Amino acid sequence: MNLQAASIRTDTSPAPFEGGPGRPGPNLFIIGASKAGSSALHAYLAAHPRICMSTEKEPCYFIDQNELKAAWPIMARRPCSHDREAYLDLWQANDRTRYRGESSVYYSQAPHRSGVPARIAAVSPDARIIYTVREPVIRAIGHYWQRFKEFQEPLPLDTAMRENPLYRDTSDYALQLHFYLEHFAPSQIHVIVAEELRKDRRRVLARCIDWLELEPFEYAKSQLADRHPSPPVSRRTRFPLVRQVRNSGIWSMARQHLPAGTVERLRRASTISFDKQQIDDSAAREYLSQHLAPRRATFEDLIGRRITAWDAA
Repeated sequence: MNLQAASIRTDTSPAPFEGGPGRPGPNLFIIGASKAGSSALHAYLAAHPRICMSTEKEPCYFIDQNELKAAWPIMARRPCSHDREAYLDLWQANDRTRYRGESSVYYSQAPHRSGVPARIAAVSPDARIIYTVREPVIRAIGHYWQRFKEFQEPLPLDTAMRENPLYRDTSDYALQLHFYLEHFAPSQIHVIVAEELRKDRRRVLARCIDWLELEPFEYAKSQLADRHPSPPVSRRTRFPLVRQVRNSGIWSMARQHLPAGTVERLRRASTISFDKQQIDDSAAREYLSQHLAPRRATFEDLIGRRITAWDAA
């Protein structure tokens, strides 16, 4: 889906990766949005023989390291998030590879993750950018539950939607694209609607592959299976300091040596699971609907079409 030609590109001085022969950097980025099908798309594109997707789906290499440490300390400790060689090691490309891609959803959470498009453009000015979007209200609530499960969000749902602008800003898709259009031409950006991908994967993927100027690819049925569905349950901490322990370097090292069964027993002992359907989200939905409706309209104007798949929601 091409953006409207009225968008303007602002060029930057490129400084491409210098990984040496056979070690070029990535030139394909799925930038999110969070909880909008990026994991599924990462897997689907990886099946194409001309596309090599990163072994770590979300390395977050282009996130400011101080911001990453505050938002996702577990990833910030992984070398691929900050070490150039470790980052380039995420691709096992071959002579047929045309695109090397990664899928860090933090790349479309401006202004909370600052300067990402400029950093990408500096090293890969000809990159292709894929932006997956989902009905904005549903996406924001799914984003909340993801962060709540990972002990990143302590506030109740309705309070968080009003007091933490991360959820609203990440669902403001025109805002996110604005920052990319300052550094990339509209022809370099392709929008995929999650609901349309889920309904007709072959058609949506065929359009994406054609936009990438690759030969058509016939997916096997098994290659288009559902990926990473959100579970109906979430969890809260049972004891104080569970979040601090989970995010600590000591626990990060310890879990590498513990049997999977032991890790799971510790997780169950330290958390309480509950059905998300027990939580009344009507007030949050009403607030988000009013706040995001004009932003949805701005986004639809930007991409040049109305997304009817969102109307029922």
